[in-house]
Amino acid sequence: MKRKLLKSTFFMIPFSALLFAAPTSAYAQTYNWNGGSSNFYLESNWTSTQGAVVFDDSSFKTVRTNDSGTSPVINSTVAWQPGIFDTTAGNLTINADFNIYFNDKLNGTVTVNSGANFTCRNIFRVGREGTGVLNINGIVRCLHETNFQSIFIGAKQGGNGTVNVNDGGFLSGGYQLEVGTRDFYPTGALNVSTGGTAEAYWVTAIGPSGTINVNGGTVNTGQLLIVGDLYLDDTANPGTLGSIVGSININSGVLNVNQNDLAEPGLNINANGKIMIDGGSLIIKRTGTDFSEIVNDYVTNGQITAAPGKQIVTGYDGVFTTVTAQAISGVKSAVKNKYSVFPNPAENIVTISADKGTAENFNIEVVNLLGETVMRATAVNTISHNLNIGNLATGMYVLKINTASSASTCRIIKK
Repeated sequence: MKRKLLKSTFFMIPFSALLFAAPTSAYAQTYNWNGGSSNFYLESNWTSTQGAVVFDDSSFKTVRTNDSGTSPVINSTVAWQPGIFDTTAGNLTINADFNIYFNDKLNGTVTVNSGANFTCRNIFRVGREGTGVLNINGIVRCLHETNFQSIFIGAKQGGNGTVNVNDGGFLSGGYQLEVGTRDFYPTGALNVSTGGTAEAYWVTAIGPSGTINVNGGTVNTGQLLIVGDLYLDDTANPGTLGSIVGSININSGVLNVNQNDLAEPGLNINANGKIMIDGGSLIIKRTGTDFSEIVNDYVTNGQITAAPGKQIVTGYDGVFTTVTAQAISGVKSAVKNKYSVFPNPAENIVTISADKGTAENFNIEVVNLLGETVMRATAVNTISHNLNIGNLATGMYVLKINTASSASTCRIIKK
């Protein structure tokens, strides 16, 4: 059974609404980091807008660390949950559990070490209107019974967020995970290494300047994966679109779409979005639904590509549609059982030959991995044609062969 993937995007909550997700108070205290020492819970390291600094839950508090010359370290767990926690610059090291209600800005460099849980009941923004780096060796998660939950990597104008999920690290966006999305198309990068896991339950969205690099780890996207998300909270605040609009590089490891086997999974890739597969796998999970046809359409259009020297292979086993990249073997590759293309790889001349030996007219188009047509040719009433690709740059291309009755594609490599 084949089913169309979802074409509509998911429900997006505007940032303006998110600002009111956490409770507010006109009399909330604000703590600012002074940094006489690195002890996060030493009162003398802080100033307060209302009297003495007290680490308790008696009132809603806004707590901000900054670059004071002394970097704070959380070495113990205190039964105290800040209402809003921000870090505007500098370094923060978390070695013990730290619970917050809401985060507006996670800038500077934050490191969560093994054994520590950094938990937010609403949203994190890594790299908002500035640079933020989050290194995860422990657990970072959004977790609440009813609140909207998400992690934004890169936020608003000038935002530049990087999250590194290292061996033993775990990142959970709760409902969703967004990389370089929304107003002004900020820059975002999520890097998941061997032994690391990143996940969302409903949605993973990658904006025009967003990138996910799967470097041996596991990324569970939730029910819907969007590559090249163009959603704006304010339509007057678009950013600049490059030649690639959102990208995923599966260098090794696994990217799972719909890991919980929910109904109606979605894989939406912008026309200029890219998923590149090398040593890992892209897997779409839905029992009884084969997504091979849709995946292969993305492959044909250059939206899902293989690393140089490899070709995409799609398989279905009743539950999982698995997409991998395998090395191109031999010197001759079949094109949908209609044409043969050889040699492949080639340095200058590629011969296109009709397998059935029937002379016909066919149009040839060569497309690069950005989806741009770089060469066209026409063969008239023939069973074979020699195509000179000597002027093309070294790399992988999609070869499209069209006749009056059929359309065929394959990958070729220019040496």
